[in-house]
Amino acid sequence: MEKIYEDLSSIEAKINKLNDFISLSLKRDKISNELKRLLQQANKVSSLMSHGHKVVQKELNDVQADCDDAMKRMRDHQTEMMDFIIEEKKRQLQKDPVTDIRKLKSHRLNVRKGKPLRDNNVDGATNSDIKLLGSSLLRLQLNQGTPKIRISDYKESPLIKRRLNNAAIKFSDFDVNITKQQFQSIPKYMLGRETFTDINNFLEDVIIKCFNEKYELLPRPRNVVLRNINDLELWKTYNDQETLVSGGYKFITSVDIARKLEKSILDRKTLNRITILRHVGILQEYRVKQLICYIWVAHSRFNTDV
Repeated sequence: MEKIYEDLSSIEAKINKLNDFISLSLKRDKISNELKRLLQQANKVSSLMSHGHKVVQKELNDVQADCDDAMKRMRDHQTEMMDFIIEEKKRQLQKDPVTDIRKLKSHRLNVRKGKPLRDNNVDGATNSDIKLLGSSLLRLQLNQGTPKIRISDYKESPLIKRRLNNAAIKFSDFDVNITKQQFQSIPKYMLGRETFTDINNFLEDVIIKCFNEKYELLPRPRNVVLRNINDLELWKTYNDQETLVSGGYKFITSVDIARKLEKSILDRKTLNRITILRHVGILQEYRVKQLICYIWVAHSRFNTDV
């Protein structure tokens, strides 16, 4: 008897399924049309979202480019202002040294973080006074909102004869970063898992620091470098390498980068990041005498036949 009830229940379930199937079959055309309409709407929304993403990305790239350009022009204007101030002060001192010497002396008493440079025998403005003024202005440039100067200005300043404590000079010659637009131009196979921040941090913290440290030390007189044995060895190496690349191009070597990273050789990840910097036109690889040089070519063209 129980088996009969089970069979009847099974037959009833199958009948219900058949009824559902028949009901859906009768509504198939209507459901099919609704599904097609929904699919068309989904494709339209997807197309609009894709277009909107491209528009927003273009606007972001334009804003980033405008911001980079504004920052560069602002730094250039600040540098020009510093040059003008120095030249104007020189002119005033040479024209009327008696009137301005008290101001110069007062300025000298406040140059080095409150430690006065006392000079009780000042009868007129000398070349050393003018050089000190230029040095003071450059120090202000380094410490108060304008941390980057040109290498050419640095070579002619008194800073070249003294070592800055715990602070490397930053040169505007290497004032470059990777824009969003440049980052998006990098092929995916080359980029891998690297992010926009990763590449810019590597550029700023490794490559640019290598260039800044080299060109802060390289122009120094030997008698200044002699005070530090490590600096002296690097100074000799840099000077010996100057003939490797002609044309006045600034460069570092793979050894410099490895030393900065505290490694014996460059690993695959570092080499790939350097390849990315070459792709976006910041560095150019140049091999000479079994040494790999990385030349700074941002905003310039490097002749491979040097």
